[in-house]
Amino acid sequence: MSEPADVIAGPLSKTEIKSFHANGFLVAREIADIASVQVIRARITQLFAEQAGRREGTFFDLTGSDEDNKEMGLPQLLDVRSYAPELIQTDFFAKASRLAVQLLGANAKFVADHALVKPAHHGAVTPWHQDDAFREGIYKHNEISIWLALQETDDTNGCLGFIPGSHRFPVLPHRSFNGNIKVHALECVSGWPPDKAVYCPLHAGDCTVHSNLTLHGAGPNTSPHARYAYVLVFGTPPERMSAPYNYAWLAEKCETRLERRRNWLRRGGLLVHGWRRIRQVNQIGLREFTRRLFSRLR
Repeated sequence: MSEPADVIAGPLSKTEIKSFHANGFLVAREIADIASVQVIRARITQLFAEQAGRREGTFFDLTGSDEDNKEMGLPQLLDVRSYAPELIQTDFFAKASRLAVQLLGANAKFVADHALVKPAHHGAVTPWHQDDAFREGIYKHNEISIWLALQETDDTNGCLGFIPGSHRFPVLPHRSFNGNIKVHALECVSGWPPDKAVYCPLHAGDCTVHSNLTLHGAGPNTSPHARYAYVLVFGTPPERMSAPYNYAWLAEKCETRLERRRNWLRRGGLLVHGWRRIRQVNQIGLREFTRRLFSRLR
């Protein structure tokens, strides 16, 4: 991950910025105040209670085979802004945007958001993985994920852990979690030192920040309370690879949620999807939306 040429004003100190580029991850304290945490958590809790996005394939069990009416081990909601657009108008989003520019440079833009919950007592582990393992090797990405804790987060309810320096690794071999190709989650199977893991307990409002290549994972939730997290992803424009390649672990996937999404799109969801993209044009501007679109078509 390249460092920005200039350090601008923002929530991070020069020491924190240097630490991020050395290790591939960072703990950033008090990025959201308690009032913002309460607002974000209340909205996300509501979305999970409603299972917003279930028919669309954006709400699913990250670590399970995701059949209907089955207890979930690690529910996840993608594209949260489509269901709660007010969340990217918060002070937290503004502060996270400045943090992203500090780490990635002036070209850093908002890319995506998602939310996760580890249910009380039985929330599943988050398998060790690199985010880039979920993508075909067509573009080179330079991104960060800003993971906001919405309550106290420690080893009892699944705080994140990282492998320092793993952002300099290539994408390592992965497989579907527990070898089940119906499961969305991936797990890294070799090439990294588990004994080097650094776990990062957080207070509500604190964040971890990691790059798209940094190995990370989390333990289960054995506590009596659900563990919620809201994640913002920022990046610079992706660069097309001169020699694209495919990952075998993606080619074999057969996720239940993708069939739900195909059915939703066929039954009128395409219009909803189009409307949301128009709304995103209004949020980020036509020029930026067009740039992102054509970066994926090239």
